[in-house]
Amino acid sequence: MENLTPLIIESIELLLIGMGSVFTILTLLIFLITMSSKLLAGFEDAPAPASRRSSAAKSPGDDQELIAVISAAINSFKNRR
Repeated sequence: MENLTPLIIESIELLLIGMGSVFTILTLLIFLITMSSKLLAGFEDAPAPASRRSSAAKSPGDDQELIAVISAAINSFKNRR
């Protein structure tokens, strides 16, 4: 039992160092995520890029064209079989 005492003390030290470092890293990660969230919240009201804006502003007639194209593709696929 005398020989195990230094090993037990060393294992407890290693446990505390490991758990302390994991706790520190996780705390730092939470802090960084929170700060980046607050920083990026200011950019939330920024205008959308032109590509997204143009796709969102489609007229109802564009949907009819899309439906016609999809229907033609389905009919073409069915006729091949």
